[in-house]
Amino acid sequence: MTDRQAEGSQTQGHRWRRLPIYGRLSTFRRGFVSTFSLDVVGRGLSAIATVLFIRTLGVDSFAYLVLFLTVGQFAGGALTGGVRTRYLRAEAERVSRGHEQATGFALALLTGLGLIVGTGLLFWAGVSLVDGGDREFVLLATLYTAGHASIELAMFHYQAHLRFSKGGTVGVARSVSLLTVAVLATLGVIGSGPAVAGAAAAGIAAVAAIACFPLIRQTLAVPARAALGGHFGSESAWLTLYYLASAGFAYANVFVVASLLDDEAIASYGAAIRYLAIVLGPVPALLAVLRVRTSQHDVVDSTKVQTNMLLGWIKQTILPAGAAVGIAALTAPFFIPLLNSGNYPDTVPIFQLLMIAALVIYTTMPGASMLMAQRRYRTLATIYAVALLIEVVAAVLAAELGGVIAVAATAAVVGAGEAATTAFVAMRIGVPVEEPTAASEARPSPTGAG
Repeated sequence: MTDRQAEGSQTQGHRWRRLPIYGRLSTFRRGFVSTFSLDVVGRGLSAIATVLFIRTLGVDSFAYLVLFLTVGQFAGGALTGGVRTRYLRAEAERVSRGHEQATGFALALLTGLGLIVGTGLLFWAGVSLVDGGDREFVLLATLYTAGHASIELAMFHYQAHLRFSKGGTVGVARSVSLLTVAVLATLGVIGSGPAVAGAAAAGIAAVAAIACFPLIRQTLAVPARAALGGHFGSESAWLTLYYLASAGFAYANVFVVASLLDDEAIASYGAAIRYLAIVLGPVPALLAVLRVRTSQHDVVDSTKVQTNMLLGWIKQTILPAGAAVGIAALTAPFFIPLLNSGNYPDTVPIFQLLMIAALVIYTTMPGASMLMAQRRYRTLATIYAVALLIEVVAAVLAAELGGVIAVAATAAVVGAGEAATTAFVAMRIGVPVEEPTAASEARPSPTGAG
């Protein structure tokens, strides 16, 4: 039975009830609803925080905050994305095969934090980020990155164990911490860029500590091989390269704009990507379900299920996604100036250009997860690394020749090409995957031995 068939219309529901797989797929549908609902709440809170920051902070302070948040999210995804994805796929496949006890959370967390702290120390030792090497910025960004990455790992853990509501609640708590900082800024308690960034870092670290401590206590004593299984190093390396390129692609333009253009351009581009995040609101929930669904043993073990799932997704999403993205682009000239209080007029065309990439992202979303299910990590990393190189070169040229709007145009074109290429390559598989599955290496014995 293919995933496309399993995701059939509601009118066929009575047929699926006679199949054993129906119960599991119902879990994923419920998982999407709960994850999406909580993610909407979280993104709504973040959007309110963004509007408050725009209305309250000066151009210099808002630009500082945009760069701070961008660095934290970029570094968290680039440095720890491979580790947490490797952990999720092994854990989710283990759960799908009947082994539900948590194993590798503590080791994955410590690995990720080690990468973050090590990188932070390198920057602290002399790499210039802002204003000729701002050590305060490096310290705050390292703390924020550690908290952000730890929260993401906790969310991945709960998703792997099909506790989607729990994972979504952790994400909402993260948004509440940022909104609290925005309210403090609005009330005048904090006002400078470093003060706002420091409050945001402290809040995110507190949420991470509360979310992660129980999971650390449960899994701290699990042996490394039983926790994460074999091939952890090589698979995590390619996944880390993929996440490094992916995070670099997502935020490269912000760094280009910050390096070559003025604060007005930084603020305009930063505001546009915040509004883009609203349009892409369902993406985290969809990706959360897809990551876990494509880690289930029936998908991992069948290339036919993989290709049918991807083709079915494209056919079912292209029209509704096109309509939603089109409406957002057409109404942008009306709602963005209101939200920005007339500030940063270039936000409108930047946002409209980014809608091109948003449409392709929606319609080809399972592509990367499917390449992971096929264990084609090297191919996935190569696609994203090449796209990043093209984007950086194109963005630098665009910034010099056409300014911030031209930079957004390069992001739209290259981003759409990257997503489409990933989906196309994922469908170009004609034979079953020969590499051993993660679960075959990571799955513990009935006695719990590695």
